[in-house]
Amino acid sequence: MSERAQRYTAVAIVLHWAIAAAILFMLPLGFWMHIQAEDGNTSQGVFQAYQLHKSVGLTILALSLVRLGWRLLNPPPALPPHMPDWERFAAEATHWLFYALMLGLPLSGWLFVSAGWSIHDDAPLAVPTRWFGLFEVPHLFGLDRASADVREDAADIAFNTHAILAFAMIGLAVLHVAAALKHHVFDRDAVLAHMVPGLRAPGESEPAPKRPLRLAVLGGGLALVAVAVIALGFNAMQIASRAAPAAPYTIEIAEPEAPLAPEATLVPAGGVTAWRVDQRSSAITFAYVYEDESGSTDFNGRFARWRADIRFDPNDLDGSSVVVTIETGSAITGIAAHDGALPGPEWFDAAAHPVASFRSTRFRARDGGYEVDGDLTIKGETRNVEMPFRLTIEGDRAAATGTIRLDRRDFGIGEGSGDDLISREIEISWRVDADRAR
Repeated sequence: MSERAQRYTAVAIVLHWAIAAAILFMLPLGFWMHIQAEDGNTSQGVFQAYQLHKSVGLTILALSLVRLGWRLLNPPPALPPHMPDWERFAAEATHWLFYALMLGLPLSGWLFVSAGWSIHDDAPLAVPTRWFGLFEVPHLFGLDRASADVREDAADIAFNTHAILAFAMIGLAVLHVAAALKHHVFDRDAVLAHMVPGLRAPGESEPAPKRPLRLAVLGGGLALVAVAVIALGFNAMQIASRAAPAAPYTIEIAEPEAPLAPEATLVPAGGVTAWRVDQRSSAITFAYVYEDESGSTDFNGRFARWRADIRFDPNDLDGSSVVVTIETGSAITGIAAHDGALPGPEWFDAAAHPVASFRSTRFRARDGGYEVDGDLTIKGETRNVEMPFRLTIEGDRAAATGTIRLDRRDFGIGEGSGDDLISREIEISWRVDADRAR
């Protein structure tokens, strides 16, 4: 058997350690992100973590495809002759399971983000994926254009699959490391030495012949892996420093004795039901299109902090009312450049106009649903708007959803540099889950 057939190639070794390092980085990052999302943390750091996680995941997918192709063209070293048949079968099965996981994990993650649905808020949340900020990655199967039900189901299946595969990867990695150490310490064969540069097999007296090209590929490739690991670690530290939210993610109901503002006199409740908003599943989101020489990109964001006073009875629409106040400085998209600009003077001007508000003037039934008329004030400009919405009430639980499209220039939003890059039409959507106040 030739020396080449007895050892892994330099390319195979570099790919092995590059993928291993990326996976070791991704697993704790993924679990940390999930915890932050469960806690409602919508800080810039968390959104940056998601973008980094997606970029590294797609890189793992690409490297795994290259590694698989390389393995098929360059068979690995033969297993030691002393291994029993069951152990040979386990070793082969483990390696092919690794390939299945290395492909399945990023593909399930890609499918999840393509659905554009937040499983934590049960609401649309389509954030574009840009590979390390260089170019946009397309969505799979056109899921971003599918119905809400399809997107929700796809996101649920993909997320659960992603989580199961992550735990499977952890278990398989532990088994793989344990087996490699067994071969080196107890079986005293060359299995581990085949993959670790510079490591001699137990009992090996003569070092392997040095080949300049092999050493160059190993040295250069592993050096690049080390640089990438350092860069990822630096990114992780920056993300951690930005992960603490400036204020908790809150959706509040204004109590009758604590009105939103002195001038916001509420309609007397009388017999009209007051509702308390469920913080975990309600959201106000916005969508816009960014267009430059490279093409059009859809972006989505949300307002992290807002208050609502809701008095609604379908049998007393004249006595119903709603007052919503939104902190404009809490607008987030997950894109650092956009998030940094939104509070500025050209956009929401949060320093001069810290809140936007909507105050209803009339409710009416319409086309199997409802419509509320009211005054929408943003950046000091007030416009009367009509907002259709769907409502379901089951016992003491209510759920309302609606969408409206606005021309941002009606409110003086986006004046100045960059104005032509952002669509004039902005889509505002909301989902409000609420319980009858006791």
